[in-house]
Amino acid sequence: MESQSHVPDDFDWVTAQAKCSAAFMFERLRTRVREDVQRRNGIFDRHDGWKFEFHDEGDEFEVSRAVASGAMGTKVTALVRFARAGRRIHVEGEDLDVDFTAVVALDVTGLCRFVVGEAMYSEWEVRRLALEQLFFEEPDESE
Repeated sequence: MESQSHVPDDFDWVTAQAKCSAAFMFERLRTRVREDVQRRNGIFDRHDGWKFEFHDEGDEFEVSRAVASGAMGTKVTALVRFARAGRRIHVEGEDLDVDFTAVVALDVTGLCRFVVGEAMYSEWEVRRLALEQLFFEEPDESE
């Protein structure tokens, strides 16, 4: 348990736990996901024709993937929705295999992390779990 050696025995876990709330982490996710969308839209060397949009709906937010669809403008082909209910943050995809629920907890170093199933993840890892398929999946040639 090398990682615990960085945390002093008198670590103020009470204050750290008080700051480690689902509401706080959900707002951080909202901000960082919005930034991820801007970064992904800024990648010009991909020739997939995809455009990503961030939609903020208060107690939930979503990221959609749209493609040009002739004279009709754009058509949404997939999306990922983030919603918070109490202590839980639910992440669900439409037309994607993304569906998980995260809760927040302190790790052994005193940092606020996301727990999905039995695994503990940092914030960027949860964003990758949620958005990687949406941003980077290979088009299905069989369709």
